Parts: sequence; structure tokens; C-alpha cells
Amino acid sequence: MNISITIRSLLTFILLSFGTSLISYGQTTPVGSYAEELLRREQVAGNTSNSSSFTIRPLASNIADSSLQSLIASREYVKFNFMGIPSGLRILPISWLNEYNVNRPYGYNNGSLYPNAGYQSMLSGGFFLKAGILNVQIKPELVYAQNKRFSTFADIQGNNNSPVLMNAYFGLINGIDAPERFGTSSLKHLYPGQSNITLTYKSIEAGVSTENLWWGPGIRNSIMMSNSAPGFFHWTFNSTKPVKTLIGSFEWQIIGGNLKQSGFAPDDISKLTYGSNLYSPKPQITRYISAYSVNWQPKWLKGLYLGASAYDYLDKDSVYHNKNIIRKIIPVVIGSSVKANDINNGQNGDQQDFAYALNIRQLLPLYKAELYFEWARNDRTGSLSDFLEEPEHSAAYTLGGRKLFELSRGGFIQIKSEITHLQRAQTYLLRDEPLWYAHGVSPRDGYTNYGRYVGAGIGPGSNSFIFDISYLKNYNSYGIMLERQLHNNDLYYQAFAGTGIYNLHWVDIASTFYTNLKFKNYLLSAEATPVYTLNYQYRNGSSFNLHARINFTYFFN
Repeated sequence: MNISITIRSLLTFILLSFGTSLISYGQTTPVGSYAEELLRREQVAGNTSNSSSFTIRPLASNIADSSLQSLIASREYVKFNFMGIPSGLRILPISWLNEYNVNRPYGYNNGSLYPNAGYQSMLSGGFFLKAGILNVQIKPELVYAQNKRFSTFADIQGNNNSPVLMNAYFGLINGIDAPERFGTSSLKHLYPGQSNITLTYKSIEAGVSTENLWWGPGIRNSIMMSNSAPGFFHWTFNSTKPVKTLIGSFEWQIIGGNLKQSGFAPDDISKLTYGSNLYSPKPQITRYISAYSVNWQPKWLKGLYLGASAYDYLDKDSVYHNKNIIRKIIPVVIGSSVKANDINNGQNGDQQDFAYALNIRQLLPLYKAELYFEWARNDRTGSLSDFLEEPEHSAAYTLGGRKLFELSRGGFIQIKSEITHLQRAQTYLLRDEPLWYAHGVSPRDGYTNYGRYVGAGIGPGSNSFIFDISYLKNYNSYGIMLERQLHNNDLYYQAFAGTGIYNLHWVDIASTFYTNLKFKNYLLSAEATPVYTLNYQYRNGSSFNLHARINFTYFFN
């Protein structure tokens, strides 16, 4: 049996499975939306009964209290009974996002948007239909990107004759499908976006979806799954809200789906005087990903959430098609072997890339605060003693939190901070250590979809620190977020180790001024980000960029 047969069978099951009662709607809150931020903030402030962990998203609209329903679930425009079950049709919010980057691409967690210089726009909207236990959410995303020319690595380092730098650069791009620029002309694409077809019974859901997923407690970066790439087609079996048991509440999601290639090669490597012969074109092939995330809220420890997640992806080649049914549909349950990255065994490792993560979130509504931590590892440890000796090997982490300070007139001052570290530990000096999201052997397209990172948007070998302070009043917010983003330090140290050059780290220092204003049925979200860059593409010097973004949303309430 292949996966396409499985998906067809699931769709047939969806169309035939009616007649079971349903309690609530299955409409979801898109990952990265302002409504999602409001839901989490209300939980931190202790103003809601919502007990969601916020580590498995998108969230179902039924978790919102009535005060926030106007930003979550649209009004029913058509009501009817299907086999005696209340059903209806809702019009989803219409959103028009506009973005401009003056000199070069900036930003991540952009979903279907491209790394783009110049103007870019995305229009989205749709409907949600409930008929019995069947839920159909159709919300496509139409994207236009000017894709203006900007200086890439090939432009900046075109005459560099350092074999070490070129080996480091091609060692990365030969193992990942993440173009700096997507061709040389403007781009237009219609993505299925935040769409799904599911069956929901009580707190359990199954179906197919192209929605963006976010796994983990982070607010700026998620190591395992984020919205920095277009959503990919997948089947899903998940909870829609915490399921209560004798030992506490559980949330989960398990998926399987296809990751697609971008269709673009790295930006014109013929511009490189040296090293272009090191480029190895990738085979045209789709990758299959399977992944799971589970979260437990112990009943004895209020506000504590413990989670685990993992992903595994591999090329859908002849090796994949010869696997048994379990290894085809949910290989993540088995995971890769300890030889996963051992390319010296003559078998190209085990031709898959596996990673797992553990996370903890402590909600402190009494203090109007939260703390969270996620630790992840790329591939398995060799043994228990290996883990105890070098737990930092191939590991990454995110650490963060927020605090709300209540003001006398009902507003709040909010402070958020987060650090994400994807850079390799120094253990790579003694043993081979994989790069996050890249894979030097099959599957060589890495952890990407349509050329954008499925994991943390900062990308392989990168680190990020943010500090965010804002004023909040009702649905409105005004703030500034400061971020230091260090680009691919793994490449930097590989390229410049032993040279005595220690001052060419590529660093962005950004300050984002933002606001969210709700009036009647409209939401206006705007931000402006001056970016000061040191050593762009590892060439000595400084430069400036300006990023601007404005999003108009209309709610049918």
C-alpha cells in the first residue's frame, strides 16, 4: 500500500462517516495570527478557563471564551440540520498582507511569503462548513512577490578564492533546498493555505490538511515545526482540546505528509570564480515526513505542561517504496538508527533525518507570567553513556518567558524575551555533528517545504535573542521588539577556523516598532523594522535595511 491510497481511503471514510453527535465547531485559529496571541495572553493573565498548552497549534476555535469569539469564530451565515445535527456555514476573515523590504529579504514566520526584496502581498479568505461530524475549512492564500534583485552570496563572495569558505558554503547548499532568491522574475502562486477536511468526534479529530503547524512553547522560534514555510499537505490525527484523564490532561497530534521542492537552484553559482564545480544538483523528488507531538498537564501540578515531539523525513524513492507499511506511514515511531549520519558505512546512513525534542511550560497566572524551555536533538545518541558525556552534541534549545504588569486603568505592560540556539556545540571538533535542517546525504533537500524552513525560521547554525516590551489595552497593542540574529555560525567557524579572523560574524540588529488596532470588524496590524547588519554574507562592513509590513483583516461578525 502506498500513501496516496491511504489518503484516498481517508477521504472516502470522511464522506461516508456521518450520524455521530458533535459538541463544537472545528474552525481553527491560524498559526501566527493576532487572535492566537490574544488567547495566550488572556491565559497568562488568568482571565480565561482555557487550559490549552499552546504547544500544539493551530488551536481549535472552541477553546476561546465568549469575550474573544469575535476574533476567533465568524458568525454563522447559513444554519441547517444535517441528520438531526446542528450544522452551518461561516465566512472566514479576509486578510490582506502587504510587505516591503528595501535592500534585501528580512524576517521569518512568514508562511507562504517568499524571501523577497521589494514589494510582496498575500490575500487570504474563505469559508468553514460543518455538516454533522464533517468539517471543511477552505482558506487559500494568493501570493505575489516582486522578487527584486539583491546581493546574494554569489554576488558578495564571487571572487573569493578560499577553498575552505567554498567547501563550507557548498557543504550546506548541497544538503538543503533553501534558495536565497527564487529566480529572477516576479512570483505569483496560489497556495491551499489554512485549509482542511476533518472528522471531529468530541475532542478527537482526523482528516487531511494544508495548515501551518507550530509545535513547541516558543513565541518567536519553534525548533521542530513553525510557520516559516508554506503549509504542506498532510493527514492528521489529533486532539482538538485537552482530553482529561485520571492523571491529567493530554493533547496530541500525529501527522504524515509530503514536503515539496522549491524548483529553484542556488542563486547563479556561475558568478563564483572559484568553487562552482563543488555544486551537486539534487534529484527531483518529494520527501515524506511523519511527526508527532504530545503534551501532558499533570493534574497534581497546576499550570505545568510537559511535552515531547519528533519528526522523520526521507525521500520517496525506491528505498522508501520497499519499506513495510509502518515504515512508510509513520517511520517517526521507529526513528532513525544510530548509523543515521554515518556516511562511511557505505549505505549513505539510513537515508532519513530524525530529530526529537522535549519541552516544558510553566504557567503562572497568579503572577501573570509564563516560563518555557525546549531542548531538541538532531538524530539519536550512540548510547546512554554517550548522552551523559555529551548531551550538548547536535542539540538545540529555546528558552523564554513573559510577564504582564497590570496598570491602574485596565491596561498592561508586557515584557517578553526568548533565546534560540541552533549553532553546533564544540563537540564537532572531535566527531561528526549534523547541521540542523540540512542533510548531506539522502534526503538532500533538508527540512524544507517549497524552499523555506519547516523548523525555526532563523535557519541552520543560527542563533536569535529577542526582547519585547509593549503596552496592551483591550484588543490593542503598541510595542517594540529588539532582536539580535546571528546567521549560520556553523558555516562561519567551518570557513574561518585557523585563519585568525574572528570579526566577520554575520549579525542583524533589528528593532521592530509594531501596533495592532481593533475597531468594529476591522483589525489593523502594522510594523516597521530598521535593520543594522554587520558583515553581510561574511564580508567586512556594515549596512542598513528597512522592513515594513501592514495587514488588514475584516471579520464577518
